[in-house]
Amino acid sequence: MKKLIIAIIFSVFFATNGWATYSGSISGDDGLYGAGIWSDGVLSWNVNVNSNNIWTYNYYFDVENKAISHMIFEVSSTFTAANILPGTTGGYDLGTYSSSNGNPGMPGSVFGLKWDTSGTLTEESITIVTDRAPMWGDFYAKDGVDSGEKIYAYNTQFGSDTLASLGNGNAGGWALVPDTGTGSTPPVPEPGTMLLLGTGLIGLVGVHRKKHKK
Repeated sequence: MKKLIIAIIFSVFFATNGWATYSGSISGDDGLYGAGIWSDGVLSWNVNVNSNNIWTYNYYFDVENKAISHMIFEVSSTFTAANILPGTTGGYDLGTYSSSNGNPGMPGSVFGLKWDTSGTLTEESITIVTDRAPMWGDFYAKDGVDSGEKIYAYNTQFGSDTLASLGNGNAGGWALVPDTGTGSTPPVPEPGTMLLLGTGLIGLVGVHRKKHKK
C-alpha cells in the first residue's frame, strides 16, 4: 500500500507539472480587422502556466499575402523588462506605440512589446515567458503598402475594456496578453491532463487490488 501511495503522488506531480490553460484566435471574420490583403489574417495563441506560476504565451500570426514587418502585443502599464524571462523571443522593444510612430491605422495607443520581424515571411511566431498572468488585451501588426494601400491588422476591440472572464476564444475581439499581477494559484488542469491523471490512478489501483487478491 505504501508503494501505491508513493506512485500516486508521483502521478499527480507529473500530470500537473504542465498545467494547460487557454487557447484562442482572432481572424478576419472573428475579432481581427485586416486592411486590404490582410483581411483574412489569423492570430492564434496558446497560454499555459507551470506549477511555479511561470506563464508562457505562444502566438502565431498568419497572412496569405504581403510579409509581416512588425508585431505588437499589449502588456500592463506596470510591466517591466524584469518580467521578461528566458525563453522569450529575442529582439523585442518595450514601450508605448501609436499611429504617429510608424503604426498606420492603429486606432489608439498601446503599451506593449514590439518585435520587428524579417519582413520577408507571411507567418511569424512569438513567445513571451513571464511571471505575469493573462488579461484580455490588444494586438497590432503591419507591413508596407500594397497598390497604394497601407497594410496592417489589429483586434476589433482595440483600446476598449471588457469584464469577460478569462477563457478560450477571444471574448469578442481581444487576445490574451500579460497582465499586471502574478498568478498565485495554478489553474485547473485541462480535461486531457485530468484524463491522463485519472487513467494512471485507475491503473495503479487495479495493480494494487490484483496484488492484494494474491
